[in-house]
Amino acid sequence: MADLNRVRSLLFPRSVAVVGASPRHGRIVEEIVRSGIPSWGVHPTRDEVLGLRCFPSVAALPEEPELAALLVGHERVEQAFEEALNAGIRAFFLPGLGNEAGAAGPEVAHRIAGRARAEDAALLGPNCMGVAAPGKGSLWIGTVPETFRGGRVSVVSQSGSIAEALLGIGPRVGFRSVVSSGGEAVTDAADLLDFFAADEGTGAIGLFLETVRRPAEFAAALERCADAGKPVACLKVGRSQAAARAALAHTGAVVGSDRAFSALLYRHGAVEVDDFTALVETLEVLGRERRPRGKRIAAISESGGEGALLADQGEAAGIPFDPLPDEVAAELRMRFPNYLAPGNPLDAWAIDEADVVFPGSLEILVGSGAFDIVVAQADQSQFRGAEEHEWCFMIVKALAEATAGTEIFPAVTTVSAVDPRPEVAEYALEHDVALLRGPRDAMRALAAAAGLRAVSAQSEPAAPVALADLLAEGPLPEFESALVLERYGVPLAPRRRAASPDEAVQAAQELGFPVVVKVDGPAHKAARNGVVLGLGDAEAVRGTTARLGGRVLVATQASGGAEAFCGMTRDPDFGPVLAVGPGGGAVESLSLAAVSLAPLGQEEARRLVARAPGLDPSDAAREALAATIVALGRIAVDHPQIAAVDVNPLILSADGAVAVDALVVVEGGSL
Repeated sequence: MADLNRVRSLLFPRSVAVVGASPRHGRIVEEIVRSGIPSWGVHPTRDEVLGLRCFPSVAALPEEPELAALLVGHERVEQAFEEALNAGIRAFFLPGLGNEAGAAGPEVAHRIAGRARAEDAALLGPNCMGVAAPGKGSLWIGTVPETFRGGRVSVVSQSGSIAEALLGIGPRVGFRSVVSSGGEAVTDAADLLDFFAADEGTGAIGLFLETVRRPAEFAAALERCADAGKPVACLKVGRSQAAARAALAHTGAVVGSDRAFSALLYRHGAVEVDDFTALVETLEVLGRERRPRGKRIAAISESGGEGALLADQGEAAGIPFDPLPDEVAAELRMRFPNYLAPGNPLDAWAIDEADVVFPGSLEILVGSGAFDIVVAQADQSQFRGAEEHEWCFMIVKALAEATAGTEIFPAVTTVSAVDPRPEVAEYALEHDVALLRGPRDAMRALAAAAGLRAVSAQSEPAAPVALADLLAEGPLPEFESALVLERYGVPLAPRRRAASPDEAVQAAQELGFPVVVKVDGPAHKAARNGVVLGLGDAEAVRGTTARLGGRVLVATQASGGAEAFCGMTRDPDFGPVLAVGPGGGAVESLSLAAVSLAPLGQEEARRLVARAPGLDPSDAAREALAATIVALGRIAVDHPQIAAVDVNPLILSADGAVAVDALVVVEGGSL
């Protein structure tokens, strides 16, 4: 865990030395002077820069500053760093050593990082924009716009351009800070997450990541954010380069590194987004004082077509607009008779005067207690005419007034992608109204916030089951793989080993026809014609056994039903990953599996099964699948030498599920 006071010195320093202060870095100097933080410049020939008093060296400063901003070129930055270290400084902002330093940059950065770690110093950068903190003083090498507003959202971005884009979105999201972490040579995203988990001023966290440098520490920081009740929204790029791994088990192909990262986020209750605009909308919602308590949603619109578009996107996002309760519809008709058949979203256009019907309808929707979220679809655009702007702004105010003092979450959505007029954005921020753009991103953001869940505590681990007699390096034969699973409670179809056609016939008669005959070896033999189904008599078993080479498994054929798949594989960064989805050949489709990190309790496993597309099991089958996932998680934790497990397929029925094929791979094996 990071030294939180060291990280605090990076983000919110109590005093600053600007090493290399000059008019060239005027924006940083002006921000520091304006902030009122005790600060001094360091320059060998200047006495003052833009109101900042300068001294010839760090050693000559009148006080020891908490942080040194190293604004010198790569030829002199090591010397400046050492002088600051010798003066007792242990927090550094290093914006340079990017492309401008050429080939020397990485070498200099590596040496500085080594020295910083040896001296237990925090370092932001290299190659970063810095920290922008409204009202706190910003060590930021770009422009901090006047529209950059204070609030509860803290963001860590490994991309300086993305961080700068967040500063430029206008007065929408209220920020505690935006951190451009750059090359993260010392202090990385895990350290910054740790700080924000404990920071009283932070209520929600945004991440823009290109890589995770310390996966275990990052996972622990996510857990601390969840424990603190601070939602995290994450946009990770570079997924198109992350190919699924070639592996013995199907699970290894289904779970590439990108899916494993998604599993990590899900495990810790974080929200995953897939685009910058989605990140902004999600932070707009999560950064409000109120958050949606649930997914019961109603909307009022200025247009039937726009209301239908909103409803379509709500359905797609998993937050559908259910019909209005009868009593709510009746009250709307009573007050506004022109509502012949009020729907949800409610089309209020021309029902009455706008300044009457919109406030009145919102009052009824909010007062009903039937909704967790109330949306006003009213297009906010700085380019609309004055009259349209006036009544659209009136709707925003009516929504704010109707929901004031309640726990109902208010949001304004618009089909427009342009900025609203500044007074609308300022009003929405001041009155805790989410101002969202684009029906798709708006509804996805609301659905994500409404779906935030407390991460379930894991049940006390049971004693490991002994497997030493079964585990040998490589892919285990199906018979031994099945025994591993059975010892952990996974039901498998009864089976017998047979070393000859006669033994196979005897096994089939004991099990009862029809039976399946398989080559006795690792699972997944169907593609190599190693499995024959539906053998109904002794002669069929005898002939099939002879054709397959004489050494076979004979198993009861499970009666037909839908097929499912459960699996576990170990990601090199994030550990054991569990997957569940449609079975049989459908397992090869990457999009049809739901994934999470191991271990899982039964309740979390149920949720994982519910997330798997293409599965609609009975209640008993859902419980059986969840129990199988729990068992695979236990196997992964209890026996780290097991690299992967496949259970495919499980045959689902009204009574539960039974596995008919299994593969366990012990580390180091290959076919």
